[in-house]
Parts: sequence; C-alpha cells; structure tokens
Amino acid sequence: MSKFEGKNLAAIREAIDQHNASCPVPGNAILLNPVDHQLIGWDELWGLPVISDDRVPTKRVRIQCDGSAFGIEDEVADAVAREQPVEVPVVVPVGPGEDDMPQFDERDLPQA
Repeated sequence: MSKFEGKNLAAIREAIDQHNASCPVPGNAILLNPVDHQLIGWDELWGLPVISDDRVPTKRVRIQCDGSAFGIEDEVADAVAREQPVEVPVVVPVGPGEDDMPQFDERDLPQA
C-alpha cells in the first residue's frame, strides 16, 4: 500500500467513525468525487460500496446513510439569506426624565 493510499484510507475510516458516532443511522455508502474515486480505485471498503458522486468536492469524502440530508447545507444557506430580519419593537419605559421634572425654588417648598 502506498503512502497516498494509506493516508486516504485513514481519512475515510475517520469519516466513517465520526459519522457512526454522531448519526443513529449507519452509513451505507462512501461517496467520493469522481476524480478522487478514479485515483483511489477502490470499489468497497469495510463492506461499504465506494461510489463516485459529482456532488462531493475533491479531496472530501461523504458517508451516505438513509438519514442523510445531502444538500441540506445549501438549502439552509439559501433560506437564511432570504429571511427578512425580525423587527422587534423596542419598549422604552415612560416616566419623568430629568428634563421633565418640575423645578422648585426653595421658596416654593412648604415651610415646617
């Protein structure tokens, strides 16, 4: 096994382990960019098919599962970009301010 193959094999194994640790649905395929798939040349790893997929960027791997939301990242980004900012009214307590306070002269105060 070449150094290139070993490095990629380790990265794919790490991706599978991370997926299995964070997703309750086990992976059913390993997706690679067609260029990477052709360079590596594997058809199956650890019982999972290795599939060429144009949606996966080069030098990346995606673990496909039945619970996968592939492409959801783009949809979320579009939805967030389209949302209008929420306008929350600002409530300012109303009461006499310093300028509104009546001014008294000592002569106006009751004498004790």
